[in-house]
Amino acid sequence: MARIRYLFRRKDTYYFRFVVPPELRETLKVREIIKSLKTPDKQVALPMALKLASDVISTLQNLKTGKISVINSSELISQQAHH
Repeated sequence: MARIRYLFRRKDTYYFRFVVPPELRETLKVREIIKSLKTPDKQVALPMALKLASDVISTLQNLKTGKISVINSSELISQQAHH
């Protein structure tokens, strides 16, 4: 099975990982965003990671184009958790 770009496992838990584009690292003050998906099941984690990735990419695009104001990385992930 192919490796999923936004998904990794640490011990028995899957995590979402997104590398912040270089041009936004100064704004967000982080190189990457990591969030526990709180599941040991890859079949559960995969759609969660893909949804988070889609939402993060969309939000970062809006940030780049000025459609939203500056946010920090913790706000970025917390916004995605409420969608």
